[in-house]
Amino acid sequence: MNTEHATRANGEEQYRDRRDFMRLDKTGTGLLRLRDESHPVGSGRIVDISANGLNLCCAADWAERVRPGSGVEVVARLEESAEPFYLLGEVIWFRRLDSGECQIGIELPLPGATPELPHNDNRDWRALFLA
Repeated sequence: MNTEHATRANGEEQYRDRRDFMRLDKTGTGLLRLRDESHPVGSGRIVDISANGLNLCCAADWAERVRPGSGVEVVARLEESAEPFYLLGEVIWFRRLDSGECQIGIELPLPGATPELPHNDNRDWRALFLA
């Protein structure tokens, strides 16, 4: 999966979007939990989504525990959807923002790609982009 990639040019950090699928500017909220912990870590706002993932903006105080490679569960509620999506994925990137918040890029595995994952709504999430 191609992901957002940080590069350095003239001493400044730049981000280059390398997604395989179109990004939609959908908003909503997400409750995040690390898969190896029993309690949610925190919540944030959804900045945008794609068929294979989402970008979550959250308070940096708890996001310090979230690192690339971390397995996560996200309960995502898009503003125009009545029902939330229960998603399983992996943190692909983490970026601090000047506002004191951070952004977390979460990749969602293709449905059936990882059979050991418990039931989730990743297939329904992906269907948002195929309809």
